Amino acid sequence: MARVRTVPQVSSAVDPFTGKLVSGDGTVGLGQVQWSAKATDVKDANLDALKAAMKPVQAAGVQVEYSGSVYPGWRTQISEVPELVGLVVAFVILMITFGAFAAAGMPILSAIIGVVTTLMGITAVASVITIASASTTVALMLGLSCGIDYGLFILSRHRTNLLNGMTPEESVPLAVGTAGSSVVFAALTVVIALCGLTVVGIPFLTVMGLAAAASVTVALLIALTLLPAVLGFAGMRVARFTRLPLLGARSERVARRSAADPDSTAGAGWARFVVRHRVLVLIAGVVLLGALAIPAADIRLGLPSGASKPTSDTQRKAYDLTTEAFGAGFNGALLVVAENADTPSDAQVIAKRLATVPDVAKVTPLAARNDVALIRVVPRSGPNDQATADLVHKLRDDRASLEAGTGTHILVGGTTASNIDVSSKLSGALPVFLIVVVGLAFVLLTFAFRTILVPVKSILGFLLSMAAALGAQVAIFQWGWAGTSSGSRRPRRSASCRSSCWRSSSDCPATTRCSWSPG
Repeated sequence: MARVRTVPQVSSAVDPFTGKLVSGDGTVGLGQVQWSAKATDVKDANLDALKAAMKPVQAAGVQVEYSGSVYPGWRTQISEVPELVGLVVAFVILMITFGAFAAAGMPILSAIIGVVTTLMGITAVASVITIASASTTVALMLGLSCGIDYGLFILSRHRTNLLNGMTPEESVPLAVGTAGSSVVFAALTVVIALCGLTVVGIPFLTVMGLAAAASVTVALLIALTLLPAVLGFAGMRVARFTRLPLLGARSERVARRSAADPDSTAGAGWARFVVRHRVLVLIAGVVLLGALAIPAADIRLGLPSGASKPTSDTQRKAYDLTTEAFGAGFNGALLVVAENADTPSDAQVIAKRLATVPDVAKVTPLAARNDVALIRVVPRSGPNDQATADLVHKLRDDRASLEAGTGTHILVGGTTASNIDVSSKLSGALPVFLIVVVGLAFVLLTFAFRTILVPVKSILGFLLSMAAALGAQVAIFQWGWAGTSSGSRRPRRSASCRSSCWRSSSDCPATTRCSWSPG
């Protein structure tokens, strides 16, 4: 830790012994480094110097782990492997459906072109404004899914036209004029929903929504321009079937039967069944969706912590070690900033008062400079627990009694408190978001269908399906019905000695905490 104090941009470094953060069995120690800059402004060279300072103890057999918003923090690499796997799966499904390489590949090709175009645009904009890396991930996922979906709308209609004897020159404009109109309205409803994130008032969600909306818009434009042009070049190849065994012959038979006699398909049979028993199906569907939606009333919003990382990730290792050795609250420490702290005694008085607050496990003054004191408050509960959110609100509500007689003004922040604020703001904005999105979608659908009943039915279906989806997620992930819960995790104790080096920070000066033990 003495070496860490010499690293540029490090304002303070507290070793585990000075901070009295050594586990009872002496195997895990927790240190903290406070940075003088925001997490995004800490230079990579200084992080390399920090890691270099840990190499001597690692060479001596000590395990060192990191966590927090400085490192790994926002520098965590996001894998695109899931999207690549999704593309392969999509191609296999389309091959089984269409039985033709040209028909299966065109929607995927157009989606990839749209995603590349969008990511190039986002990268260009990122040189001017700050864009969260998660925005590119959301744009990538929606760009691929919508690009393939919109392409399928038009391609499927076009191939049916070809199988019915039309020429490509006749089929392409008819497919774009019919299925293309559905694509336009489908895309516009998605764009409206994504742009609706701006009403939440959280900057990174606004950027994420706009980036994703741009991706969907590009997918729409490609489906209406590039795809028809490619279909024109492809000619009759779209309707030629592969000769692969058990695939081409079956796909051709099904496709020609569907084109010649649409009423003979399984989909048409299902539609006739639903229409014939519409009252029973309607009641059963509403009851099922309503039952799935019940858990949504208990939804608790939050942002990911180290507990949500893979077990191989250094942040997850640090989280588990810290929870096991010191308690879950040390993974979600709060940062109390005391303004106008003219003397060290002012910070000490506030620290003593903070220590008497229920649910506070430990209070440590970190630094005092330029009449501003930083105090770390460790809750007894984890960063995602409701008790921690209650503690943050209590400290803010009791601010006057904590400041009394000191002339200071305290603020409660840190990563955990910021996450709680974001979740609270998101919960409060959700009704407004729904009203805006539903209202705009209603207007759009009314113009599209020239009737009130279709938009009303669509919106009710949307609300029911959304509530059911949220309810299922609460039951599976929050209640743990699938065998796991997203709440506080109890790490398993390892028989071997372990150690961690971990970082936590807020938007004001960034912090780093490092802990280690003999291995």
